Amino acid sequence: MLRLATPVQKGDTMARINPDPYVGGHLFALVNRVTGLFDNEDSVSETVKALEADGVPTDDIDLFIGEQGAKSLDLSGKDHGRVRRWLRSLEASVGDERETNKRINDALHSGATLLSVKVRSRKNGDKDRALQVLRKLHGHEIHYWGPWSFDDVPSATACAFCKLPHDRYLGENEHAIWILDAHPLTPGHSLIAPKRHVESFFDTTQEERQAMMALLDQAREHVCKSYSPSGYNIGINEGSAAGQSVPHVHVHLIPRYPGDTNDPKGGIRWVIPDRADYWSKHQS
Repeated sequence: MLRLATPVQKGDTMARINPDPYVGGHLFALVNRVTGLFDNEDSVSETVKALEADGVPTDDIDLFIGEQGAKSLDLSGKDHGRVRRWLRSLEASVGDERETNKRINDALHSGATLLSVKVRSRKNGDKDRALQVLRKLHGHEIHYWGPWSFDDVPSATACAFCKLPHDRYLGENEHAIWILDAHPLTPGHSLIAPKRHVESFFDTTQEERQAMMALLDQAREHVCKSYSPSGYNIGINEGSAAGQSVPHVHVHLIPRYPGDTNDPKGGIRWVIPDRADYWSKHQS
């Protein structure tokens, strides 16, 4: 069994890093806790400071970081024995938390941090204050975990990709997922995105880029066999000026077919229609 972590300094704050939440005979890892996922150390430190400024004792704040955090948290119970594993299965069946647990576990394995705040009394507003801070500081996958149930709390910037049910996946690897677009431009229109919540392609890690490219190849092979397109457009909308509407980077794989437009010449240049056709002027 993992040992209880002692308070460790993170930036200018003090918080327990990757503690064992089962020490002391606790049956459930997150009972009476508010939790949220954060994707970088600055966001974690800022949130911890805001909670402390709001009167939350430092000892009530736990940080589960990366793969070691996933092992400490042990949402499946596999690392804490048969009894814990049975209890986790029972809790999941009652509260229907399987998809939530998997998203959190995947995020931790991709390098995210789960920030957990103990709620000592709901009557004193502890829960609402913690939720307000996590939402304000742009946490995602925010939840309140009761003894036998949990509340899914919308984040300030709710992310469609972070909420995807697993049955939407056509493929996945350690760092990325592949799905079909919900509003396809053409048959087989696919999206490839990192599992970690990250808005810009330029903020992704090398591992995430390699994972997305691997799934892009996989998606292209599937589309080729299933739909037999004649070509593809591949692209990313980076920033609002470029049309990005979902704050989670994703790659479009758009199969192209004869006759799907009157004249496909220029391809991606048609993102600015008035300037796409440069060749007609040169021919006149």
